[in-house]
Amino acid sequence: MFVGFRILSRKRTKRIILTDLDGSLLDHDTYSFGPAKSLLVMLEKIGIPVIPVTSKTFSEVVKLKNELNNNHPFITENGSAIYIPKSYFKTTKLSWKIRNNHFLIQNGYNRDYLIDSIQNHANEFLAEFKTFNAMQKIEGIQSIAKLAGLSEEDAWNANNREFSEVVVWLSTDKRKQMFADCLTKNGLLVQQGGRFLNITGLHTKGEAVKKLISIYCDQPGIDKCDSLAIGDSNNDISMLEGADTALVIKPRKRKPIKVSRKTKVHISQEFGPKGWVSGVTEWLQNFS
Repeated sequence: MFVGFRILSRKRTKRIILTDLDGSLLDHDTYSFGPAKSLLVMLEKIGIPVIPVTSKTFSEVVKLKNELNNNHPFITENGSAIYIPKSYFKTTKLSWKIRNNHFLIQNGYNRDYLIDSIQNHANEFLAEFKTFNAMQKIEGIQSIAKLAGLSEEDAWNANNREFSEVVVWLSTDKRKQMFADCLTKNGLLVQQGGRFLNITGLHTKGEAVKKLISIYCDQPGIDKCDSLAIGDSNNDISMLEGADTALVIKPRKRKPIKVSRKTKVHISQEFGPKGWVSGVTEWLQNFS
């Protein structure tokens, strides 16, 4: 037990934190996790994994995980893929692919298929959006860097997508909804992230989270899991609904997202990583 916390864990119960990044663990504007640094170190020491569940790419998450000293599984591109370090679990499955020294569980379409589908099915909207793929080809990687407030290296990582496409919407909210409905009718999912639209197949963060939790629960010596999901945007709702406990991070410039669940759901009083710290601390103290 860690000094200052009443109960952190119970034998044969695996506690897991599944967290969105931008606007939750990371500050929405600076991308800093500074306020959470000490708590992250403590969680690592007591064996509670912090699992990124994000719209970010493999390249982006690996860079961040190195900064966090985090060697746990992670979910990329809004649930499109689950990556697991090869030596992480004792029990694995032959159906898992191997990529970049990780096991890969692919849930979504490849990016090329998504780009073709957007072009084929959304012709009437072509003047109302830009894709990251087109921006890099036509305007160069610096255009993405400037728009997202990133270095060119980070912009390259953000555009190094495997199973999703990012759309920068330029028109009205009404037209955006029509665009989303058009793609949904053709088997794609349009989700609003913190800044941009994210296009994937018809899968969600929530589905990927359920798969990963079940893998943890199937490991030797584990009878059950106790999961905390953390997020601040609409694309986080599915995992917030599916976890044992949900922590909604209060955004700076809008009202908190709404979830349908009525129990074990908390809304932070602070923004970004400060709200993350207070919410996780409360969860640690109220394990039953």
